[in-house]
Amino acid sequence: MKCHACGQDNADSALFCTACRRPLVAPAKLPTRLDPLPATAAPAIAAAPPAADDAGGRNRFAPPNAGSAGRMGDDSQVLTDEEARAAFIGDSNTQYYLDRFDRIAHGEGGGWHWPGFLVTWYWLLYRKMWVPALIYFFAPYVVGIVLGGVAGAAPTVGGVLSLAWLAAWLIGPGVLANGWYYRHCTNRIRDVRARGGSKEQMLARLEAAGGTSNIAVIVLAIFGIVAGIGILAAIALPAYQTYTVKAKVADAIVEGSAVAQVVGRQYEATGQFPTDIDRIAQQVPQQSKYVRGIELDGLSGTLTVHVEATPSIAGAIQLTPSADGNRHVTWACSTTDLLKYVPRSCRG
Repeated sequence: MKCHACGQDNADSALFCTACRRPLVAPAKLPTRLDPLPATAAPAIAAAPPAADDAGGRNRFAPPNAGSAGRMGDDSQVLTDEEARAAFIGDSNTQYYLDRFDRIAHGEGGGWHWPGFLVTWYWLLYRKMWVPALIYFFAPYVVGIVLGGVAGAAPTVGGVLSLAWLAAWLIGPGVLANGWYYRHCTNRIRDVRARGGSKEQMLARLEAAGGTSNIAVIVLAIFGIVAGIGILAAIALPAYQTYTVKAKVADAIVEGSAVAQVVGRQYEATGQFPTDIDRIAQQVPQQSKYVRGIELDGLSGTLTVHVEATPSIAGAIQLTPSADGNRHVTWACSTTDLLKYVPRSCRG
């Protein structure tokens, strides 16, 4: 016998090649199209009877688990309503909804639903009821426009309809939420069954389509961020506006103080206050664009500085002089219009 691997000649009775030690296999004779079948083969094939439920041989290639009843396999492969509902509901409050669905299926009421009453929109998002959530969100605006038109034409009718709509919008979801979810679940189960497939495939599709969603948490987080930004803006913007107005008022006080120093020096030199205050104000280098004018009382020497920080925030600041025996003048700052924006030294 010749080794097919190395070509070494070996004895016909040898099992292994003496050169490469590989197993020796005698070549088998392959049947050809002209070789007759063995005499025992034809009767064996002809004698094979059809299966008991194979009428006319139609089910010869049916799956092994296929049975005669409905040809859908045994009972373990049949998807029951309870299994389908449990798969669609998911792990959150499964038994609660199964009990409610069973009551609704038998013609009873679904009962009161607190999440549907308290947080309707978020509950709809949480249970992946996207279209009802969208309708519930925009319904108040649409109905409000319609009721506004009705109230304009008939105030009494519009008021009654508005109260009825408000009651239905607030209380209705608590009564109807279980029924909404039951119909949503039933429609999805019907769609999955219509697509067909094995029990495992249908359960997988139901679990993917049902369950709960994190979008409600995301929406709450977004609303929380927006609300936080709004609160910060409500606090920060007025504080910033107050800060900018204080800076403008302080700039005006600087010009008024510079004018007061010139007036004080002239009083020390002559014993009288000047009368041409405009000429003195023009000589002051620290001029402010927020000062709209300065007035001088020739008798008391009081300076009145008119300030306009913004178009809506304007007022007057008084600089009142006091002189000692050597005619040395000191000034006191006061205001009644801009107390919120002047320095503490001007609030006395």
